[in-house]
Amino acid sequence: MKETTKSKTALGKGMGALLGSGASPIQSKPIDSKLQATGGLVQNPSLLPVSKIKPNKEQPRKIFKDKELAELSASIKENGIIQPLTVQANDDGSFLLIAGERRLRAAKLAGLQEVPVTIKRTTKKDVLVMAIIENVQRSDLNCVEEALAYYQLMNEFDLTQEEVAKKIGKERSTIANFLRILKLPREVIQHLQKEALSFGHAKVLAAVKDDEKAKRLSREAIDNNWSVRELEKNIKSAKKPSSREVTNPYFDEKLDSIKRKLEEKTGYHFDLKTKSNGAGTITIKYSNEAEFNDIFEYLVSK
Repeated sequence: MKETTKSKTALGKGMGALLGSGASPIQSKPIDSKLQATGGLVQNPSLLPVSKIKPNKEQPRKIFKDKELAELSASIKENGIIQPLTVQANDDGSFLLIAGERRLRAAKLAGLQEVPVTIKRTTKKDVLVMAIIENVQRSDLNCVEEALAYYQLMNEFDLTQEEVAKKIGKERSTIANFLRILKLPREVIQHLQKEALSFGHAKVLAAVKDDEKAKRLSREAIDNNWSVRELEKNIKSAKKPSSREVTNPYFDEKLDSIKRKLEEKTGYHFDLKTKSNGAGTITIKYSNEAEFNDIFEYLVSK
């Protein structure tokens, strides 16, 4: 019984699961000494005062749910922090948080004065990529946060969609689909941030050209609890061909499905038009030179 109490005390300090019962306490060698001895790089977990850790302003995750933090805080009180936070040493003696802000916040709620960390020497790009990867792999980002993170990577470091996809480990079309939702009206973006609508809803709404219509449909989808498929059906039923247009009724029935598949596969916005004789046009739209270059590279590579 005494052994169990002792184990819980060690875990409560956040290191029991990392060190094991026979390991020497990390605090026996101060972290400052380790930094001096290794030239600023400490790969093994070390204890660091939470007061020395500064949050990362480039952190892609902006929303932290109180309930989830409280649950994690309770787990930390019971079991400690199993996975060390990742930080980078600053010149002023503080440390920049690279990965683990949710754990840091929960640790503070739990009353921990020190947390286990791994210190790495990284570039600004590395910091951002690591923060994105951690959150994406844990599914902690809403779709807008994830889209903004990819946009930031491309914008700040002049990366293409293909390069971002390789760094993150996703398909290029997936990155493109995330970027498309940033063009939605602000009202729709807010619904997505609150997770009232899913990424699937966002991809469907991104194909709606009229902003007011997109906003109205997003409200109706929330009010009526529409699935992604139901939203698609309502968009399709609301479409009325212009009286001036000569259409091909048989083929037009398939256009919405074809267009959706094209956009999901490539991540680009398409406009399809047909005539009664079977002829027609396929138009790929782009918003800026960077997107044009991505489309060009995609087409020539195929």
